[in-house]
Amino acid sequence: MELQNTAARENAAETVNTTANSNANTTANTTANTTETTQSRMMTDPASFDFEKWEHCMTQVLRETPQQLLTESDRQGEPVLRAEIADYLYRSRGVVCNPDQVIISAGTQQLFNHLARILKLMDIEHVCTEEPGYTPVRSILRDWGFSISNIPVKDDGLAIEKLPTNIRTAAYVCPQNQFPTGAFMPVSNRYLLLDWAEENDSLIIEDDYNSSLSNLDDTAATLQGLDGGKRVVYMGTFSPTLFPAVRISYMVLPEPMAEIFSKMKDEYDQTCSKTEQLTLARFMHEGSYQANLDRVRALYAEKLQIVLGAISACDPNHSFITVENTQSGVNVMLKIDTHARTICEGSSGEARSEEIRSEMTDRMIASAAALGVKVRGVSQLNSNGQIYLTLSYDQIPSDKLSETVKELIQTFKSAVMKGGLRIPSVYEVIRLTGGHPQFLPEHFARLENSLGAIGKPIPFTYAELEESIRSLAEEGHISDHNLKLDVDISGHSVLYMSPTHYPAQKQYAEGVRTDLFYGERNNPHIKMMDQALRDATDAVIREKHLYEVILVDRDGQITEGSRSNIFFIKDGEVYTSPLHQVLPGVTRGKIIEILKSKGIMVHENPIKASDIGTFDAAFISGTSPKVLPIASAGEVSYDVQDPLLRNIMDWYDETLRS
Repeated sequence: MELQNTAARENAAETVNTTANSNANTTANTTANTTETTQSRMMTDPASFDFEKWEHCMTQVLRETPQQLLTESDRQGEPVLRAEIADYLYRSRGVVCNPDQVIISAGTQQLFNHLARILKLMDIEHVCTEEPGYTPVRSILRDWGFSISNIPVKDDGLAIEKLPTNIRTAAYVCPQNQFPTGAFMPVSNRYLLLDWAEENDSLIIEDDYNSSLSNLDDTAATLQGLDGGKRVVYMGTFSPTLFPAVRISYMVLPEPMAEIFSKMKDEYDQTCSKTEQLTLARFMHEGSYQANLDRVRALYAEKLQIVLGAISACDPNHSFITVENTQSGVNVMLKIDTHARTICEGSSGEARSEEIRSEMTDRMIASAAALGVKVRGVSQLNSNGQIYLTLSYDQIPSDKLSETVKELIQTFKSAVMKGGLRIPSVYEVIRLTGGHPQFLPEHFARLENSLGAIGKPIPFTYAELEESIRSLAEEGHISDHNLKLDVDISGHSVLYMSPTHYPAQKQYAEGVRTDLFYGERNNPHIKMMDQALRDATDAVIREKHLYEVILVDRDGQITEGSRSNIFFIKDGEVYTSPLHQVLPGVTRGKIIEILKSKGIMVHENPIKASDIGTFDAAFISGTSPKVLPIASAGEVSYDVQDPLLRNIMDWYDETLRS
């Protein structure tokens, strides 16, 4: 529950499990409705395309040229479409080429596979890509075995001075509207880039993926046009300006590279529909493509204003979300303030901060996907608590856009601000006995200290915590249970019944079986086990039918148990690991306090795992209701009836009762 009012999670989970089968039909209907909603949000806006004109062109193809459809597709692309593309690119972007230099495929992935093979045949083994940049391209080139250098992107595009000058290479760039930053490369820099390619005997791969939809007032000449097509491979796609079911992309090769492709093209099938190629050729020839493009530009410009208005309505002071790169025409970049800066310094460290941002990014992407909205993370730009995401708004219909964006921002806020995070949370497990919390002042003080270690104030008073526990106990009808109080870095607090496994009464008498397991926990102020270590530990417990595992660090020293702290007994004295090796719990502290009050010597020194066979008895303390004896750890057996162990169990019980 949130600290002020929440129902018990275990009761809710039990209700869900009990009614799951009886609600099968309802669940199916709900799933269908959810799927329908998601698909409707993902659907391209019907207003963005003239389907009547497209249908007219396709009907003409089917009626007038059926004989062409009875033959295989041209492996390079239909000549009539290549001619239309060459003409269109010259008129709209100044690209200089003939139809024999144009290669058509269904999507850019196949084109990059063709290009990669051509580069290999030209003995080019090195590629430079933009950082941050479009990662699928980098992945394809890496799969082909190219060595890759990531070149930083500045406000004016690729940092040309960072390009290699001693190795023949191919540089992949988006000069008109760099993805995802939106950086625009001025003409002067474009000439510098062409000079580099000439002097270094290298090539440039120019991706002009959405120049036709860009909101930029300044549209510079393409690198291919400035170069005359000698050292520049020009790439583009119709995907943003048609509709998702039609995937037609193209690249324009310099003539020597086009000749190489003509010799190898018979080894590949054409992946693009011949019918759609011929339809698009007519669509372009009749002027319908240009007319539709003008319509889409106006529509997307209107959509951008809707997006900006919705964001401002949700966050008028831009304290949570800031919009960047609004010139793309199809997406914007969002800078999210995650408040993770509070743990960037001190004991947490930057590495932990990166993990936190990664988890928050995954949460926001998942929440967007649940709404049917396309969002991508831009981890290369993340820093100082800021997370960068790209939001594609082009496929959301205008009448749903404002509502969807507002809903999206609310889910972002929830993903960032609410719920226990694996890495940056602090928590206390509080034992409820007879309806009353045990050691509550100690828990409150420890929580206050833990939050203070990461520079956060405790978000509630002692009285509010006590009242919340009373309310939860009443609502859940519980008197003997464990409660978990979790506070994340934003100060959001959650109180719920802990799913901790409780030992059977027989285990109190006969002890529990444990095992040794290699693992490590860091940062005692952030009381949460690393998720990978937790998963591995749980797997060992299930596989070996254990109650507990004992964690051992890299030096072979015992740190603690997966659920508890570990104590050993030898010759009437107690041994346990020092505080810097464990995540100290209130129960541990109370046991040490009891032992010292009884005059028992307590040694808080590092304990080697190899020495566990030298002790007479062992026990664990932590989230269990009582001190629990260890019957065996690995191959070592202990005396669960050791007199001192039994005294400690009785003394602890007396403390709880008092």
